[in-house]
Amino acid sequence: MRFLALFAILSASLAAGASNPAAALWNQLQAKRQKLSTFHEEFEVSRTFKLARGDQSSKWQSFVDESAERWRESTRSGSGERIRIFDGQDFFLLEAGEQEYVRLKRPSKNEDPVPSAYELSNPDWSKALEVERRPCGLEGSDHTCVILEVPLKGGVERLSAGSNITRVLQGVERMMLDTENGLLISCRTVLSIDNGRMAYQADTVYVLKRLTYGGTADASLFQRPSGDMREVKELSKWNVARLKKELAGQPAPELAVRDLEGKPVTLSAFRGKTVLLDFWTTWCPPCRADGPSLDKLYRKYSDKNLQIIGISVSEDRPIVEKFLKEHPHGYPIVLTTENDMPRPYEVGIFPTYIVIAPDGTLTSAAEGDQGFAELRKMLKKAGMDTD
Repeated sequence: MRFLALFAILSASLAAGASNPAAALWNQLQAKRQKLSTFHEEFEVSRTFKLARGDQSSKWQSFVDESAERWRESTRSGSGERIRIFDGQDFFLLEAGEQEYVRLKRPSKNEDPVPSAYELSNPDWSKALEVERRPCGLEGSDHTCVILEVPLKGGVERLSAGSNITRVLQGVERMMLDTENGLLISCRTVLSIDNGRMAYQADTVYVLKRLTYGGTADASLFQRPSGDMREVKELSKWNVARLKKELAGQPAPELAVRDLEGKPVTLSAFRGKTVLLDFWTTWCPPCRADGPSLDKLYRKYSDKNLQIIGISVSEDRPIVEKFLKEHPHGYPIVLTTENDMPRPYEVGIFPTYIVIAPDGTLTSAAEGDQGFAELRKMLKKAGMDTD
């Protein structure tokens, strides 16, 4: 399959214009990388969405292992660890410590998938440029690196697993590659995007922090999910039972988002207060019923020891703004459609309430029609009268 993938890459380059030196060099470096017996790379990754109301940034780490047509990519952030595995035939997505996996689609019939750092979003190789060559700057290495710049054509795609479909208008990727082995040292991808609600820019940067290659890889890294795991169409969302079992008494996952007004909202900024996360939707009857009580509670305790953050789930801005004009809330409202949410906060039952203690630990959670009754008990334990 690796031969077929390489053949497809070479054929695409020829069709785009074999006379382009940068395209030819890319193919040569790809071939060098694929000849390595094994390699391990660790990247620090950042992504900034440049929006009209302000920037929204996130960071994570990416760990890539590859050997003989197989690879494993582990993406770690404050919301957990997601793993993609290509075993030479099939392509899987799973979450560390969980018992579910998703079988992902291959890019095309004759093309193998590649780790995220090496993915190119619809490149126009006929217009690619070699920018410069310079020392790679890696400790203990005297290798020379080349910097390639590749324009990216428009198209429709997902920026990440589980994200909304977006339309890429145009973009560019600049990458630094080791000329000795074809390995990526750094890259920056800038995309102009329109998702139907707004136009914005996505700026993603990978920076290599550690590299090893050669030797023998641990074969267990590339094994497909074990027989005691179950295949699902998408990874399960979190619920109250799981939150209580796995996170009660533990530091709550950090929340770093922007509210409807574009203001930053983080849990760390409210350390010293009890924080209530209210997950709701405009179509949820219990959410509508609880709303006035929550707003009254906020007005009573917001200047003392309570902070409420309303999290509107899977609804677009116009719908939420229209609802809030008729049912205003005094506390900040965050849209999941415009923010990356940590996995434990990707809940699917409404309303869901999560209470976080002043020291930042997750105290408890409640959900559904009886959620507010349970919430009253939790807040009374924190010294707040909810009547």
